[in-house]
Amino acid sequence: MSLTEEIKGYAASLFDVFGINKLPDGDTIFVAGLESTAERDLDEFGRIDGLFEMHGYRKHFVPKLESMIDFINTKGFSAALIGCYGYPLKGEVDLKELALKSGIGSRGKSTIVLHSEYGTRLRFAAISSDIPVECNEAIRIKDYDLCRDCTICIDVCPIHILEPNKLNDIPACLSNAAKMEHIEQRLVPCDICLQQCPV
Repeated sequence: MSLTEEIKGYAASLFDVFGINKLPDGDTIFVAGLESTAERDLDEFGRIDGLFEMHGYRKHFVPKLESMIDFINTKGFSAALIGCYGYPLKGEVDLKELALKSGIGSRGKSTIVLHSEYGTRLRFAAISSDIPVECNEAIRIKDYDLCRDCTICIDVCPIHILEPNKLNDIPACLSNAAKMEHIEQRLVPCDICLQQCPV
């Protein structure tokens, strides 16, 4: 069994979806995806002492990501979480693009990654590593093949910044953490486009 097959096999035991990418500097980026559900709420955010806290990621993603890192370490290579709990901070890698480039789903009209089984419910985290594994460089990003003629996400956007496959003003998007509404000590981002998506 090749090293790539071992990595993919172990990742499949931890995550709902998994992809491999290479950065221009040669590092390997592993994109891991989990379905956000009522029991595994990856969208649970809050503030502790004024600091943004990703409760859902810390609880559900981090143990699996740390297990993946330990597995990579046993192969003699280094690995580390990207950003906070595997979620890139501003200016780091774009998880949606990396997920799409590794063949995980297609790009929806709202720019979210759509998956044939998990719809809009996948949330992503990433690990960087120096492990030399193979990735499929030939994958072409598919745009909204699941959307067909649907424009619900575009129509329901409260600030009208969506066009097919394009978010016109990223900082203005109400899913931005800085604009989240406080409800019962939790931060609640705008996700109307996700809630209304029939996929």
